[in-house]
Amino acid sequence: MDTITIENKEIAMMAFDRLRRENKTDSALRLARCLLRDTGISLGIGETDWDIDMAIRQCGGEPRTGYRYTAHFHFNRKTEMEKDKYDRIVKELYG
Repeated sequence: MDTITIENKEIAMMAFDRLRRENKTDSALRLARCLLRDTGISLGIGETDWDIDMAIRQCGGEPRTGYRYTAHFHFNRKTEMEKDKYDRIVKELYG
């Protein structure tokens, strides 16, 4: 199975597109703000953060669990995934 390396920023941008298409405006705006200002996002247990966490996971990212109930996803890192999985995600999002 072929694997590829994807920039986490690309995964976050795909997650933003997914949130936007699902009309989860608050979550999409929070993720967009972090993409523009920060090197990552810290996710708690609220509904907005849960939506972002799930969208990142659906796009192949894996937020890392931190202290207590928080998870972190760093935009300046990379993620390895199977090429077939990446192709399915892109096809689902962008046709």
